[in-house]
Amino acid sequence: MTRETTYIFIDIEAALIRGRQYIIEIGAVKWLPNGMQETFTQLVQPHKFKKLNYHIQKLTGITTEELLTAPSFKEAIQKFQQWCDQDYVLFTFGEFDRKVLEEEMERNRLRSDFLFPMVDYQQKYMIAHGLREQPSLQKLMAELNLEASTQHRALADAESLQQIFVKTNGKALMEGQQTNDMLMLFTYSRQLETTFDIIVSYVSCKVQQDCIEIVEQMTHREHLPFSIQEKEQVSAEGESYMKQIIKMQPSHKLQKTLQVVSAQSVGKVILTYAGLKSISKWMRLHQCTMPKTENMKWQSLLKEEELAIEKLIEVPTVKAYEENICQLLKKYEYVIIEEYRKRNLFPKEVVGI
Repeated sequence: MTRETTYIFIDIEAALIRGRQYIIEIGAVKWLPNGMQETFTQLVQPHKFKKLNYHIQKLTGITTEELLTAPSFKEAIQKFQQWCDQDYVLFTFGEFDRKVLEEEMERNRLRSDFLFPMVDYQQKYMIAHGLREQPSLQKLMAELNLEASTQHRALADAESLQQIFVKTNGKALMEGQQTNDMLMLFTYSRQLETTFDIIVSYVSCKVQQDCIEIVEQMTHREHLPFSIQEKEQVSAEGESYMKQIIKMQPSHKLQKTLQVVSAQSVGKVILTYAGLKSISKWMRLHQCTMPKTENMKWQSLLKEEELAIEKLIEVPTVKAYEENICQLLKKYEYVIIEEYRKRNLFPKEVVGI
């Protein structure tokens, strides 16, 4: 496994305090290109901390007394940043670590640039193996016949992640999923008196370091008739009640469109409004499936702005709707490109000799 970049495998332990997740421990393994390894472990005292939840103490073995003498997050993360040095890629197992780290950085008014690029290796593994259910770190370790020294401690979990990465040829797996191809997918449906008004629209793009090129665009709009049936149900308390069930007949035209969307999605990064949940019911109805692939969400990218899909479709023609989508893509082009960099999605450029 030859490489030029340092890989850092990171894990955090966090506790729910005053309704928010606060980091209580950071653990990391630095794997240098020459094969040498270094480790980092640091307990963190949450802001205005008083007492650690008993369940967290039992799960991790971390005590209230240890946290009361630990440095603040600001001190700990600065120490971690210095240890990381430069020219590295961070790896996590799941999206939780990135989410909580970004929240802590924002809460402490610190720049988070040094945290990137950051790769969610759990997602990469799931894509490579077509998994729908997220495997836990412990379950994956067992399936790969690997042994962890300790569970639910940051450094031990970071070490487990590195073991999984090595065993599964992580470098090749990650680089095999790097791509400039992106599919921006919009689905919208609303229930009218006798039909569902359904819109399925995609824009196939090439994401470059400085711009996004539109390759192809397609929109399908259809009114799908439905009927309402009543079925008797029994509540948990044993009481009978009538539940309304909406019945729809699949559409051959919509099925063809969904099959095209599924085929277009293979090997591409998918950008949706809030995930694939909104299109999944139409996929199931029409016996189609979406391939497992990298998924980005507008809701996560536009943290300070709101994207109102209803406003996008308030136009008289499909052409005007598609123009709205293209304008939206152009407006937030830089946000998408930056997220590509953060996730290490750009393929390595091949330099001709």
